[in-house]
Amino acid sequence: MSWRIAGLGLAALIGAAGSAGGAAPLPDIYVLAGQSNMSGRGALADLTEPERAPVPGVMMLGNDGIIRPAVEPIDSAQGQQDMVSADRLAAVGPGLFFARALIARQRRPIILIPCAKGGSAIGRWRPGGDRTTLYGSCLARVRSVRGRLAGILWYQGESDTENMATATGYGAALADLVGHFRRGLGRTDLPFLFAQIADQPAAPAHVARYPGWAMVQAAQRDLKLRCAYMVPTGGLVRQADELHLVTDAQRRLGMAMARAMMALQADGCGR
Repeated sequence: MSWRIAGLGLAALIGAAGSAGGAAPLPDIYVLAGQSNMSGRGALADLTEPERAPVPGVMMLGNDGIIRPAVEPIDSAQGQQDMVSADRLAAVGPGLFFARALIARQRRPIILIPCAKGGSAIGRWRPGGDRTTLYGSCLARVRSVRGRLAGILWYQGESDTENMATATGYGAALADLVGHFRRGLGRTDLPFLFAQIADQPAAPAHVARYPGWAMVQAAQRDLKLRCAYMVPTGGLVRQADELHLVTDAQRRLGMAMARAMMALQADGCGR
């Protein structure tokens, strides 16, 4: 599959990021993977006017296969090519807030690649497979884009709290997935940022439906891998469903992820 470029081309992308003489830098590629909170459920109406406009130097690989200036919703299913990750409810997630905060500090061009799928348990991210699988589609997208792979942002786990067996094995499954991503993409020190699932839902029906919530939270907290970092989401405001972050919470999370990514990079990860 070949990707097309719409709007600003890569030359304009690099120029917008303010290269200072010499060879223009390749864009930094960041993968946005996981389930619905990464795909985004924040309300588009709650974005500020500047947040609705493209960010100079930040592009996205749309699900339609076109590289274009990044605007919400990043994970729009319009013209979707890899149907395995189609998410027709996609709205505001943390990815563009992350990129906006990062480029303001680093001044390097960025390409965001959405790979998330609402409702996907970690078992659906089983490594291997072709473009009909979440993992295979995600790796194929990354390999198709010219740039320097700089990190993966992961927000997933809510679906695994519905079953105690999957909750029990969540930590090992996530560690295994990180290893496969790194080997599959040829970057053993690839920064891997992951958001801890938010506060446990309090409604009685939700308590019964998600018995493994605390177990998955603990597995995420206890995961210790080099060049990986958990970004907590405790206290962030959620929608009435007690599962999905509101737009301002996604804004805060994206900015926190940018700070965490810079810290990992300063520690030598991915550089």
